[in-house]
Amino acid sequence: IGKDVISNMKPDAVLLNFARGELVDSEAMKEFLDGGNGKYVSDFPDDLLWDHKNAIILPHLGASTEEAEDQAAAMAANTIRSYMETGTIKNSVNFPETELPNRQENTIRMTVVNENKPGMLAHITEVVAKAKLNILQQINHSRGDVAYNVIDIDPVTESGETVSLKELQKELTLLDGVLSSRIIFGTPGAGYARNVDGDYFV
Repeated sequence: IGKDVISNMKPDAVLLNFARGELVDSEAMKEFLDGGNGKYVSDFPDDLLWDHKNAIILPHLGASTEEAEDQAAAMAANTIRSYMETGTIKNSVNFPETELPNRQENTIRMTVVNENKPGMLAHITEVVAKAKLNILQQINHSRGDVAYNVIDIDPVTESGETVSLKELQKELTLLDGVLSSRIIFGTPGAGYARNVDGDYFV
């Protein structure tokens, strides 16, 4: 914004600049402020304007400050840790925000990523039911072409049998439309499996 623009402003005009300090011609702005009751509001201190009586200079709260960078790094680390430990997804650009309450003791949490198409949730729960396991709580959210499920199950059947979680995960993962799955148990980050064109990868 140079002299050609500023010289055509009304004498009492107020210019707000929260983009970049160098976008405004400081010399032209000072001449404008000297000649009327106009105001210049910005969060970019300028040697020529910062102490002018008609300039209002605010603190610049940028993401590049040391404090902001520390907080951003901590937030990213906590977000990843929460995903690894509980399956919670927050602040993702391509997955739906999903959070299930803490799982009960002696239960297993699984996550399933699938194509977002009708009937997928029913197919997933059918596999769990066929294994004679009870789903204690679950959540299913979708975003665009992707759906994400978090499921807490009791790993022991009503008759007291213990089901092979590896076999259960394999059957779930190889369902048509399922992209990947994860069993959240033991070491965070382990228990991941993928369905790649019908082939099972762990």
